[in-house]
This record gives sequence, C-alpha cells and structure tokens, in this order.
Amino acid sequence: MKYRDTLQKILNLDHRVKAGALQFAILISAIIAVLLSVFVVLVHSHSLFEKKSDLLIETIQQSEFTLLEALENYTREIDTMSRVLDAELGMTSKLHKSYWGMFGKVFSQATTKGKTFEKMAFVSGWQSGLDRTALFLQETNRPLIVVGNTKIEGKTYLPKRGVRAGTISGNSYYGNTLVYGTILKSSETLPQLPQQLTNYLAALQKLPLPMQNDRYIDLKPGRIYTNSFTKPVKTVFSRGELDLLNVKLVGNILIRSNTKIKVAASSTLKDVILIAPEIVIESNVKGTFQAIASTQILVGTNCELSYPSALVIKTEDDLKVTSNQELKKHIFIDQDTRVQGIICYLQDETKNRFEPQIMLKENSKLEGFLYCQQQLELLGNVYGSVYTSGFITKQFGSVYQNHIYNGSISSAELIDEYVGFPLGNLKCKVMKWLY
Repeated sequence: MKYRDTLQKILNLDHRVKAGALQFAILISAIIAVLLSVFVVLVHSHSLFEKKSDLLIETIQQSEFTLLEALENYTREIDTMSRVLDAELGMTSKLHKSYWGMFGKVFSQATTKGKTFEKMAFVSGWQSGLDRTALFLQETNRPLIVVGNTKIEGKTYLPKRGVRAGTISGNSYYGNTLVYGTILKSSETLPQLPQQLTNYLAALQKLPLPMQNDRYIDLKPGRIYTNSFTKPVKTVFSRGELDLLNVKLVGNILIRSNTKIKVAASSTLKDVILIAPEIVIESNVKGTFQAIASTQILVGTNCELSYPSALVIKTEDDLKVTSNQELKKHIFIDQDTRVQGIICYLQDETKNRFEPQIMLKENSKLEGFLYCQQQLELLGNVYGSVYTSGFITKQFGSVYQNHIYNGSISSAELIDEYVGFPLGNLKCKVMKWLY
C-alpha cells in the first residue's frame, strides 16, 4: 500500500509539473507573439514614416526648386503657372510672380498626396563685385567735373567728354586720380528698368481701395499689426494726412494717404509699403520699409532704413506745368542717415533743370542702388551703384551742372552678396524669405 501511494503521488506531481510547464510555454509564446506583432507594426510604421518623410522632403525641395527656377527668367510675362510633375504621386506645383514695391515677389507651392508646402521670397537682380557698375552717367555732351574730396571707385561709364577736375569757390579736386577704376563710354539713355516694374509702380499709386471691411486696419496707438504674405493684403487708409505714431506694422500691409504720410521715430515699420503724394520720415526713424510717392520724400537726420528698404518717386512729366508747387518733386536724404536698399526717381521730362531731384546731404550713406532719370546732388556717400542723367550741386550761391562736390561712389564697398539691382538684364536672386 505504501509503495502504491508513493507512486500515485509521483504521478500526480508529474502531471502538475507538465500542466505548469504548458501554461508557462503558452505565456512565453503569447509574449513572443506580442513582441513580434509590435516589431512588425514598428517596422511598418517606420517604413511608412520614412516614405512620408521622403515624400515631404521631396515636396519641400520641389517648392524651392520651382521658386529658384522662376528666377532664371523673372521678367517674362507669365504671372501664374501650374504644372503636374508626377501624376502617379499626385505631385503638382504652382508658381506666382508679382511685385511688392521695387522688389519682385515669388510664391511657390508644391502639393503631393494632399501634403502642401509653400515658399515665398522677395527677389531682385544681382551683380558680382567684378562686374558691378559704380557710376553710369548719361551722355549729355558735358564732362563730369569732380571737386573737393570727391571719390569715384569702380567701373565707370562716362560721356565722351570724360571727366575733369574743377574748382568751386577756391576748392579744387584733392584726389590722386580722377576715377579709381575702369572708364567706359556711356550712352544717351540710361539702362532701363523692366517695363513691368514701372507699370506696376504707376498702377500702385492709383490702386482701387478694397471693398471688404476686413481688409482694413484701424490704427490705434500702442498696438502691433501683423499680416502674413500668405494672406490677402491689408490696408491702412486716410483721405487726409496720416500720422504714424507709436504703432508697429509688419508684413503684407499697404499704408495709403491721398495727401501725406508722416512717420515718427516712435513707430516701427517692417516690410510694409507707404503710398502718398508726399511722405515725411522724421529724424531718428528706424525700420525696413518702402516709400513710394509722386511728389516728395523727405528723410530726416540720423535715420536707419535697413535692408531691404526703398525710396521711390514715380511722377508724371511736367514740361507743360506752370505751378511752382508741382515742380518741387524730389527725394531728400538728410545728414547722418543710412539707407540700405534702393533710391529711385522716375520722370522722363521736367522743367526744373536747376534743382536736384535726388539729394544726399553730408555724411548720409546709401548702401545699394541709386537710379535717377533727372539730376542728382551727391554730398554724401554711395556704396554700390549710381545710374543718373546728370549731377548738380548748389554751392556758395551758384549752381554747378554735372559737378560732384565732396561726394563719393564706390562699388567695391558694397558686399558681393548684395541683391537689389532691379535692372532687366541681370540674374535674379533671393533678397529675403517671407513669412
């Protein structure tokens, strides 16, 4: 009996051990199955994520490629273009070219399987430092006269009568050579800005007001107003004089007045455009903006207009105008002011031959591009390029035509990477990525 009982206990124990081992094996199998499932899902997810990442990267790259492709021939007439790049992937691209003041504006969009990426930038012409023009003076059958501490450095295009040293009220020319650079022959016309650009500037000054109320900004002191360039343009408008005091305006915003705009030092402007017959930028203003007027732009002392800024007058010819008020059309840059960007005066014909249409006072500085279809008085410094129909200076009660008195022009002082020469025959590059 004892032997039988002992044997039975052993058999029962063996049965329990086998049953426990089976349960343990099932548990291990379940854990392994779960881990394998997780691994399979992880691999699949990683593969899917990798494909989506590759697709997104390809979409982003295509957006940038489309934008850069547009820069190869920016001045062509096509404004909007859509293309199917890959029908199987559903990849399409869209390109829109326009202007924002003096700068080109390019919008690029790429879409793949519902994923969309957009890029937008200001663009303009670029010249290498070796090819860059320091001065282009239109042929008027008069020589250029340099007086005082005038200095011209870089590639220079002059009338056939060349350049001479002169004297104003006992002050002669103090340089070692008349031009520090290569002298070439100019022509009877200035190199032209793109016709699309000049047409746009003329239309911008007569732009109809928006119809929708939500397109307007009601300015209040102390407020910040921002509008992305991916959204419709917003407008600040006044029929009378518009004073910008203690406000911050950023982005895709037009600021317009039927008479006059005044910018105070307490205001901050970034990438906006001011449009009025007369624009006054008071002393100590700092910002990055464009001012487009038809009569006057007055910039006070100690201002800092950062890159890319622009001061532009686009006005009608006044040969038949008799009003003295109508003849006072000019851009005035006061002492110790710095402009990084473009100064441009566009007017084919004028009666006002004895007044400068652009004037840079002593110690003022332009880093960029100056284009004047009339007379320029240069008492300050230009680091970049000057294209003008003529020079004039008023000193000691007399007017001297085609004279530069103590002014300087140097293309070598401008960094090689500078973009902002809006001439039609140049390669375009990105000035600034937008938001």
